[in-house]
Amino acid sequence: MRRRHARGFTLIELLVVIAIIGVLIALLLPAVQSAREAARRAQCTNNFKQLGLALHNYHDVNGTFPIGRMGIGYNYSPNRGQRRTWAFSVLPYFEQTTMFNALNFSWQFYEPANTTIIRMQLTIFQCPSDQPSIQEPDTPYPRGKGNFAANWGNTHVAQDDAVLLKAWGWPNPWNNGPMALQGLPPGATNYLFTGAPFKGNVSTGIRDMTDGSSNTILAGEVIMGPNAAGGQYYDHRGDIFNDDLNCTMFMTYTTPNSKIPDWLGGSGAGRPWCSYGGLPN
Repeated sequence: MRRRHARGFTLIELLVVIAIIGVLIALLLPAVQSAREAARRAQCTNNFKQLGLALHNYHDVNGTFPIGRMGIGYNYSPNRGQRRTWAFSVLPYFEQTTMFNALNFSWQFYEPANTTIIRMQLTIFQCPSDQPSIQEPDTPYPRGKGNFAANWGNTHVAQDDAVLLKAWGWPNPWNNGPMALQGLPPGATNYLFTGAPFKGNVSTGIRDMTDGSSNTILAGEVIMGPNAAGGQYYDHRGDIFNDDLNCTMFMTYTTPNSKIPDWLGGSGAGRPWCSYGGLPN
């Protein structure tokens, strides 16, 4: 009787099969990653939509949008003990009333009475694709961060300081007449103040948008920036509960998606918008 021997895979055939499987996986991975990124983008867009609805609900109740920031701690600020940003104001309008009520507005945002609350990470303020950046590092005042910023216009670009103080409801503490213009961004020679939907100590409404709300940017997405080399500066963009130097607002000197750093005259010569000196990494 003739015996039949079962024929198995040869080594070459096995390697070919493994290679084919590897090629298929390589072809599928980008599609999977693309689908995951699309889901993250959809979540970011939905968060942005919810935030926009919260701002408009605030407007419906109060007749204006929230102030951009309140107080800065200066003696001439009428609200120096109530440092807060627009992000605080909208908390009750997207089911965060408990967090809002837990805040002690008699203390500044970084005081121990508020530390636990402002360290909370609220997903509505965040885009999943930027997760590695939204964790505040070990600074003197650790806080939760976010990816959304309100439109501060060009409020601090090429404006007379005395005019700015008046617009903010502050007196000129030095009483020395007109003050110097804020520094222009590099390459700029002149700039016209065009207003802004969010300001300091001043609230604005749709009635103030003379060219229509559909032509006005209310808020935008902010991508976290790295520290400068050697930890010389710390980038506070997206520090949504920090009123200092408008960490939770952006300016409109540049166009959207510009690679030029946003600019704030008060952040110091040669430093873009929310770069702080003297803080550790």
